[in-house]
Amino acid sequence: MCILFSFLLVIPALAQESAPVTDADKDREILEAMQEQYRTGWLEMDAEKVLSLFEEGATLQPNRMKPITGMEAIRAFWFPEDGSVTTIHRFEVTPIVLEVMDSLAVGTHRSLLEWSYEKGDTKMGRLQQGINTVVFRRQADGSWKIWRRMWTDIYSEPR
Repeated sequence: MCILFSFLLVIPALAQESAPVTDADKDREILEAMQEQYRTGWLEMDAEKVLSLFEEGATLQPNRMKPITGMEAIRAFWFPEDGSVTTIHRFEVTPIVLEVMDSLAVGTHRSLLEWSYEKGDTKMGRLQQGINTVVFRRQADGSWKIWRRMWTDIYSEPR
């Protein structure tokens, strides 16, 4: 009886260990890696690393601003060629949910972003905490790109 009981305890553990990896699991891993590439791209101030994650017609919806659509507009908003310097001092993300739904996926996370901006005599910085939502879309070649990215500040203060 004791042997049977031990065997019954082991079977569920073995089943869990050998559970097959699904396409959704693989997609989730890819999307999580994209989110990390986005975060590290900003910490490195690598415009190409950040922008390569977006599809051509992507849209940003910044907190309290009009939507920004298309790669040229997104590049001009985030990486202007006007002599300004933006530095990301800290960028932390805490996932809330990542849901894969066939050709779309939605990820939501909390963020903590500390940054500074300089242009000529203008200097400013902010510490922002917020909620971010990203909508990914599967491309014709099966890869994923960011289609929509929106955020709202829960807390923001000058630094």
